[in-house]
Amino acid sequence: MAEQPPLTRAHVLNVVLTYGAVASLWILLSDKAVEWLFSTPAQFALASTIKGWLFILITALMLYAMLRRRINQTSASPRLSGRQWLPILLLNGLILALTAMAMAQNIGLTRDKEVARLETIADLKSRRIAEWLGNREQDLRQIVGNSRDGAFSPPGPQARPSEEQTRRLSQLAEFISVRGFDGAALLDPVGHPLWQTPGAGAMNATLRGALTRVETGKVLRVGPYLDELGQPRLDFLAPLANGQDQPPVMVLQISGSHWINQILTPWPIPDSSGEATLFRQRAEEVQYLSDPRYRPGSALTLHLPLTHSTLLAAQYLRQEGKSGATRRAKVLTGQDYRDIAAFGVVYPVAGTDWFLLAKIDKAELNQASFRESIWIGLIALLVLFVTNAGIILLRQHTRLLMAEQVRHSQTERLQALQLLSAIADSSEDAIFAKDKEGRYILFNRAASQFVGKPAAEMLGQDDMAIFPPEQARMLMEAGRQVIASNKVQTEEEYLTLPCGDRVFLATKGPLQDEDGDVIGTFGISRDITDFKRAEADLREREGLFRALVEQSLAGIYIIQQGQLCYINPCFAHLFGYGSPGALLKVGPLHALASQKDSERVAELIVRCELEGGDIHVRFSALHHDNQSLEVELYGRRVDYRGQPAVLGLLLDVTEREQVEQALTRQAMALRQQNEELERFNKVMVDRELAMLTLKHQINGLSRQLGLPPPYPQAPALPEEIS
Repeated sequence: MAEQPPLTRAHVLNVVLTYGAVASLWILLSDKAVEWLFSTPAQFALASTIKGWLFILITALMLYAMLRRRINQTSASPRLSGRQWLPILLLNGLILALTAMAMAQNIGLTRDKEVARLETIADLKSRRIAEWLGNREQDLRQIVGNSRDGAFSPPGPQARPSEEQTRRLSQLAEFISVRGFDGAALLDPVGHPLWQTPGAGAMNATLRGALTRVETGKVLRVGPYLDELGQPRLDFLAPLANGQDQPPVMVLQISGSHWINQILTPWPIPDSSGEATLFRQRAEEVQYLSDPRYRPGSALTLHLPLTHSTLLAAQYLRQEGKSGATRRAKVLTGQDYRDIAAFGVVYPVAGTDWFLLAKIDKAELNQASFRESIWIGLIALLVLFVTNAGIILLRQHTRLLMAEQVRHSQTERLQALQLLSAIADSSEDAIFAKDKEGRYILFNRAASQFVGKPAAEMLGQDDMAIFPPEQARMLMEAGRQVIASNKVQTEEEYLTLPCGDRVFLATKGPLQDEDGDVIGTFGISRDITDFKRAEADLREREGLFRALVEQSLAGIYIIQQGQLCYINPCFAHLFGYGSPGALLKVGPLHALASQKDSERVAELIVRCELEGGDIHVRFSALHHDNQSLEVELYGRRVDYRGQPAVLGLLLDVTEREQVEQALTRQAMALRQQNEELERFNKVMVDRELAMLTLKHQINGLSRQLGLPPPYPQAPALPEEIS
């Protein structure tokens, strides 16, 4: 990279003045725009925050552009291709899509939260109204129940009220005042007042018409309605239980709409457009029973047409009218009595034809959603800015790394080539490479020694220059197959070299360039001639050993973990089995022994396998046809497949045992005969000795008598003569 000229004072002054001009224009224009677009303090604060973020973003981009122009590079920056732009665009699109999804979800969550809050408020206030009406009716029932003793019965035309009646009337006035009633009156069946408390309203047509609907034991609610003075009024009527056919009627009155406003006016969120109103249907109109928040004093006087298409109350009454008598809660969107867009929930008041509407202005709902969405948008802008700035910085860093990596890669490639050449020349295997025409482009030292030619002479030559024609064509065809299949292949090759016929294990594969295109083949050939000869000798010795074992006249066995794992055919034939496999199913060797020897044989085998030592034991075994055999077992501990085992011989000594037993019997008979002969010989010798002694005595007497001895004898031994 070329050395860049230093920054001049003029350039610094240019950057500073441009930044000051842009900042001044931004402050002047943005403040005016914020004052013109936003009015409330909350909106103004939010707009100021957004304005600050935009100022930082714009000035940062401006400074980057101005300083970027100052940078002079020795080479032009490569532009991003369409393939490189695609991930960046996808990443920015993903961030924008996630932002839009978050805003949409935030709007939905805000609406759901507001619906839940309005439903809670509407349900609570409707229950409170129903409870309040029930309490007032219960108050009237209590008064009527206390009138059974005639305390509230009117006195005669000329009689004065008794002291008890006066006391009861005073208690009644105090009771209704405490319970929120404005007055009470006792009317005869035709509506003439028998007595009334101070503050009781005058008789009117509505009250007189209600007298005809009064039933014994029930409380009749009349209203709310406008009295003769145009004031809202609510009456509760019930006949006295005094046993008369036409008992007088007790009337409790509530004037004004303060009672319902006390329930509806409180709102859980201050400075909110939310309000709760009570309405009902009168003919083809919607009548508001309470004072709306923004139209005080209009209770019962505010009527709006039922055909109003967007009025929340009218929508509810029309939809509920189509569904019959069913009354249920409903979420509505439309306009309120001021023709302002609103969002509300309607709940019916139990036991009445009244409906409670809890609503807020739609602008308030949108403002809450907008405020959260603005913050989401600001976070998204920050993420976009950080992401793209990171991509730019990463690209700059990547370019520097790439330049450094190119230099390092060239050095490393040269070192790798030198190392590869050193490895190839030091290998004892023939390493070579060919082009697509089969000409050698790499030939290491070991390959040169095999063919007896220098590597420089072989470069550019094919296999015809080394091997006989048939072998050369075979090798060249194998190279073409490797190129066609584009796969590594390993096979044995029998080749004729100056040193004689040799066998090589050759691994060949496709040689590819940087783009993955096949430009030739590579190969590694290892001389395995000695190995093949050793393998042949091993197979020959193995065959000879197998023949000796298989044809042996002695049973050969291998026991591992107490089980027979190998026996030769002679072993199976000794026990009357046709094949070794049939006998191996028996399991342990001691299972072939007789019952008296089985435990002893098992113990000897286990001891030999675990502790070592030799086995030499003779025991009785059972033939396959249950005949008894006498066998002699030899065994020694060996390692078989990495585990201790017992290897040995088993001989059938049944005939030898029989011969030995016969010889033993003959020896015993001969011994007995010899003993008899010895006894006989002893008797005969004693008799002969006695006869000799007698003859000697007779000869001695004859000599003494001067007669010749009658018995010729050999000279007697001194001890015999004596």
